[in-house]
Amino acid sequence: MYNMNLSNIYENIVKDADPRVKLWPLVDSPSTITTIIGIYLISIFIGPKYMNNKPAYSLQRFIQFYNIFQILANSIIIYMFLDAGWYENIFIYCVPITYSTDPNSMKIALAMWYTMILKMIDLIETGIFVLRKKNNQISFLHLYHHVTTALLSWLCIKFYAAGMTTFIPMLNCTVHVIMYGYYFLSSLGKEIQKLILPYKPIMTIIQMVQFVILLMHLLQTFLSDCKVPKLSSFIMIINLIINFLLFLNFYMKSYKNSKTKNK
Repeated sequence: MYNMNLSNIYENIVKDADPRVKLWPLVDSPSTITTIIGIYLISIFIGPKYMNNKPAYSLQRFIQFYNIFQILANSIIIYMFLDAGWYENIFIYCVPITYSTDPNSMKIALAMWYTMILKMIDLIETGIFVLRKKNNQISFLHLYHHVTTALLSWLCIKFYAAGMTTFIPMLNCTVHVIMYGYYFLSSLGKEIQKLILPYKPIMTIIQMVQFVILLMHLLQTFLSDCKVPKLSSFIMIINLIINFLLFLNFYMKSYKNSKTKNK
């Protein structure tokens, strides 16, 4: 009976999925994303133990290429949205979720799919920390942000690859172009690191501003004339608040408290 109830719940959820993307790779079943996240979490537990008696890897060249890849990949996704008419037809307004199959709508759905793939690739960053023995950087903030972002990006492509949902990856990819641009510059050596170090706190501030903007954007879904799913918006808002508070805590500990100690 319990299994049947779970099956019925799953069927009721799936019936509301976007029919355009149901056969796309990694989209059809939640088992794929849950398996990826499961392997990711297990690797984080095993990885530091594996590296315990081994020298840390530098990975400097890999990190440089990874940052360049992220800049290009995020820029391409932004271009795909704009090329599909995002600025003219959606922008920051309340636009209902429709499963249209016209060329521009399918371009937007494809951009959402690429965003999901990119969020799965982002999980590599934790592996870099493990191999470089930077375990202090694998914080609850880091894990929560990466896991929930990957999971929610899958939910977006599965159910909401259209309408006002697209504002989320548009803004996030823009922030990531800036962020990985900073990371790339910081990987070029100590001299450049010294030049850009004063701007490091701004990266965290940009992340927090992003969450506030997304929060304000999603609040309009609760207006009476905004015909979008309310429950999904509520879940996203809760996640944004949690992320904001975690980043704020990180900012206070890393920058404000350190300034006080230095004084």
